[in-house]
Amino acid sequence: MNWYWILGWLPSIFAVVGNAFVFCLICSRRKLRRAVPNLFIMSQALADLGVGLSFFPAHFICGFLFSSCVRRIAEDIAVFMIYSSTASICAMTLDRYLAIVKPFTYATVMTRRRVLYLIASSWVVPLISFFVPSFCTSLGGCSINRKVTIITWTTMFEFIPCVVLILATVKIVSSVKKYYHEFANIQFQLRYNEPSRKSVRFPKLSTARVIVTVVICFLVCYSLEFYSSICFFTKLCKFTDDIFKAVAFLIVTNSAINPIAYALLKRDIQREMRTLFFKGKQSTATSAV
Repeated sequence: MNWYWILGWLPSIFAVVGNAFVFCLICSRRKLRRAVPNLFIMSQALADLGVGLSFFPAHFICGFLFSSCVRRIAEDIAVFMIYSSTASICAMTLDRYLAIVKPFTYATVMTRRRVLYLIASSWVVPLISFFVPSFCTSLGGCSINRKVTIITWTTMFEFIPCVVLILATVKIVSSVKKYYHEFANIQFQLRYNEPSRKSVRFPKLSTARVIVTVVICFLVCYSLEFYSSICFFTKLCKFTDDIFKAVAFLIVTNSAINPIAYALLKRDIQREMRTLFFKGKQSTATSAV
């Protein structure tokens, strides 16, 4: 038993429990379901739940019990979940980019139907472009050029999302800073004219914090994956089994961190969590009296 098999269970358990909780919480609370950002979070949580269930447990079970064919199929499912998670982050970031950077056109551009289409595409694109050909190859029914397809998949689901997320997040942060200063000046003027007026929180701050945190965690956890891809495609460095295991550990860790970010930084989820937990305590206390 090396460190990979010993430590790998911890982020997997957190990824499964945390994302299952976030997904069920949003599904069970009408207020949360009605908010467009939470629809993207549901998609993200479902993909990260799949990563937690399929990646390390599948490697563990298949590595000790099953044949190489079954291991390849398990890896296909795990990578599909990873790519869906990456696509879901991009979809969520695009939605928040439009909401923050283009607030006056957001409502007309991002209708609920388009939101659902965007969420569906974050699953359909990895399914068609990666899972179907890879799964068919694992079963022996198809033949593909592995190097070309791996380069294509890596470009589509690693390098391009990385660049897009960095550019979009930088623009989101700069826009939030600009709007925050304007909002603070307006609040100052209102309090000056009406000293009794209560201060109001900046509405975009919570959403921006969630996006920035999720994107930073994604880039940090996937940085070794980018390095391993360079090693795989070039002779600049050596791709080893230890690098693969470290990449797997960080990818699952990223899926475990996301629900923590939602719970700690998103206000509506915080409110519903307080209602869920403290209401139960109050009911217990009332029954005891």
